[in-house]
Amino acid sequence: MKLSTKGRYSLQTLVFLATCTENCSIRKISEATGISSGYLEQLMIPLRHAGLVEADRGVLGGYRLAREGITCHDVLAASEGDFNPAPCKECAKTGKCKTHQIWSLMQNTVVDFSKEVTIEELADKLVDSGTGGGV
Repeated sequence: MKLSTKGRYSLQTLVFLATCTENCSIRKISEATGISSGYLEQLMIPLRHAGLVEADRGVLGGYRLAREGITCHDVLAASEGDFNPAPCKECAKTGKCKTHQIWSLMQNTVVDFSKEVTIEELADKLVDSGTGGGV
């Protein structure tokens, strides 16, 4: 159940944005997270299309969370497409294969959990909130 770099960095970026009290520039996000500016620009495209982040142009511009209550699943679905962490995808014995049944159960548990955890909750647990850094 390996998450792609895109999914991990998208989660990390939104957790950082949850700690910001104002718009954050790509440069500020890059400095705080260690993700290159060019890659951040690419990450923001599907996140904006999914309505998870908003952006303003200009001197006081930058990115911010589009709303409260964004879940990890929302982020992973936007960045990964079909979030399907089970590796047993092409098993021909789906009804009889014990490994498939175990992976399906694990997949359901991971997906259900990702739908319950919000970016704000992660920010509260993982980051010194209010400082906008340390992700």
